[in-house]
Amino acid sequence: MTDGRVRALLADLEHQRQAFIVAIEALGEDALETPIVGEWDARDLVVHVAFWSDHGADALDLVRTGRGDGFAYDKSQTDAMNAATAAAGRALALDAALARESAAYRRLHAALAGLTDAQLDLRLGNGDAVEDVVRYDGPDHYAEHAAHLSMPHRSALPANS
Repeated sequence: MTDGRVRALLADLEHQRQAFIVAIEALGEDALETPIVGEWDARDLVVHVAFWSDHGADALDLVRTGRGDGFAYDKSQTDAMNAATAAAGRALALDAALARESAAYRRLHAALAGLTDAQLDLRLGNGDAVEDVVRYDGPDHYAEHAAHLSMPHRSALPANS
């Protein structure tokens, strides 16, 4: 049986991911290639959230195997990581990006479901609590970009989150 805080995080992850997918699906065909955040279009955002879901799953895999101190993510690396992810994802079609995101989401969900509430309080190698990493790589990230997809003046936003 999944612990209460883990169960609540899973529900939040599921809810925010679904809102993100609904926002993608609500875009018309023409809007799919329109800049949404900086120069990023819908495909770029899908690739972006997939990368960060995998990033969170990597951290949880380290926790599960007792190697959480090996998680050395430094927030000053975020812009460079985002730029590299966007560049690598440009060759993907939207359906391939969506498949990648789905796999990354399932991986993060499964990794989170395998944790206990006590593990959420552990500190990783970068000093962040496990729960904080889950939130910023998972539900909070999906919510941030679902909001971007729904904003009427999307292209004015910077691409650095």
